[in-house]
Amino acid sequence: NTGKPNPTGMDVTSRCTLGDPNKLPEGVPQPARMPYISDKHPRQTLEVINLLRKHRELCDVVLVVGAKKIYAHRVILSACSPYFRAMFTGELAESRQTEVVIRDIDERAMELLIDFAYTSQITVEEGNVQTLLPAACLLQLAEIQEACCEFLKRQLDPSNCLGIRAFADTHSCRELLRIADKFTQHNFQEVSCTWCSNAPICWGAMWVHILLNNTCLGISC
Repeated sequence: NTGKPNPTGMDVTSRCTLGDPNKLPEGVPQPARMPYISDKHPRQTLEVINLLRKHRELCDVVLVVGAKKIYAHRVILSACSPYFRAMFTGELAESRQTEVVIRDIDERAMELLIDFAYTSQITVEEGNVQTLLPAACLLQLAEIQEACCEFLKRQLDPSNCLGIRAFADTHSCRELLRIADKFTQHNFQEVSCTWCSNAPICWGAMWVHILLNNTCLGISC
């Protein structure tokens, strides 16, 4: 105590309290907070990484597909495709190679799928669906498989439903297979006329399977 008068008239000792030094005294406003999540950040980041890819900058792998070389980043491929994730994070020889040969896949289909990995965009059309779906199956890109199957569902007609069914069966697209079978049942007469005149001989067993497994074929049900 210095003996000097307190001009405020307040007991200064009342402001010194014991307690948690990290907590503000009661009655003091808490600091303002504003959490922020950018909606633009993921898209802008991918756009920049895609530009780097196009300029072959910071790429750490080259995919060799036929005569085509596709420059890419392992982390992007691994994030999008379980096939590439297993390849690059495991003990396979490809995990240590800068050039990786990918076999049994169409060059253009691979380009489209790599573009999708960087842009989230792809166009499925009549001219590419038959190569795109097998490629998506190989790379385990379920989202693209579903997009291809949805496209084929919309294209079903009596002249192609058996071909689409066979394609779906080959690539284990169960939902498309079911839809194609249902379409065949509901349009049996038209399909049978088309099949008799145009179908390959190898479809005979499939046609018998459809006949044996469906009792209601749109004739007199």
